[in-house]
Amino acid sequence: MAVQTAKIMGLVSAVAAEAVESMRGGGNITDSSGGVKLAGSSGSQHRASAWVRASHGAIDNAVKDQEWNGHSYLMMIGADYRFNNMFCAGLGLSYSRFDARTEFNKGTMTHDTFGINPYLVIVPHKNFNLEVVAGANWSNEKGDRRLVTDVRGVPGAENVDNKFNYSTKGNTVFGGIFANFINTAGKANYGLQVGYLMSQKKLNSHSETSADARYAYQAKKVPSNTFKVGTVTGRIKAGYQLTPSVSPYVVLNAQYDAQRNEGVKYSNGKSYEVSRSAFGGGTGISYRGDDSMSGSLEFDYLQRSKLKMYVTGIRLHYGF
Repeated sequence: MAVQTAKIMGLVSAVAAEAVESMRGGGNITDSSGGVKLAGSSGSQHRASAWVRASHGAIDNAVKDQEWNGHSYLMMIGADYRFNNMFCAGLGLSYSRFDARTEFNKGTMTHDTFGINPYLVIVPHKNFNLEVVAGANWSNEKGDRRLVTDVRGVPGAENVDNKFNYSTKGNTVFGGIFANFINTAGKANYGLQVGYLMSQKKLNSHSETSADARYAYQAKKVPSNTFKVGTVTGRIKAGYQLTPSVSPYVVLNAQYDAQRNEGVKYSNGKSYEVSRSAFGGGTGISYRGDDSMSGSLEFDYLQRSKLKMYVTGIRLHYGF
């Protein structure tokens, strides 16, 4: 669920940034994901808008006996509508692909996930706004591992090189609320975000299949698992209006799993666990070419003990 939480936070950051773009016409508004009203700009007067976001994440886990590394690819499209200067609602659709090598068991993992993500932004004051985000994801997951023993030179012993495969489905629901406190001083802008994210994933029961029937008795059986995580989040952002169109910024962020139910429970095997705390940061640049087109490029780093994630994301937003 640590990687799942990081992916959800990526979705939250994406849809929040788009909603904030749509609210530019409603006054000075910014959020910690990089949406900043330009100095001296009157803001967008477009009520409807469409957007696209793509990102790539590199993940490495160095926990002893649980070593693995992989890549995650995310594509989102969406649209939103600004009802007035206080409310904006939208919907995002997402697809993500996760590929990993599980070095600890000489195997692989692949997840294909589709999701739907409604969101709402409420702006009661120019220096304060609330983001309410929800979503549901459906994933097809498969993987394999190898059992290898080398007993050459041992009389009567047999070398083994066997592969075990599995395939299953999972579904995730989540919801969160995030408060943004913002301010500007000349060309500098600052943002503080605090929030709480609840997520629950259900993974269907499944059993491994053995490539060699002689070792079928060593195939793992996984009962249906439900993971529930409640994550407190914090994020600080500082930016500078370098030109009328360009604003670079830096961010610091932290997460803590206040409620956790983590670790796949095998009928024969160890559970998988990670740290409850995560810290990281990043940098990015926002661009606004005219009243219709805007976008950003951002680099983020997040670490949970020996689990490290590096994410590069790009987004484009068009009002009409």
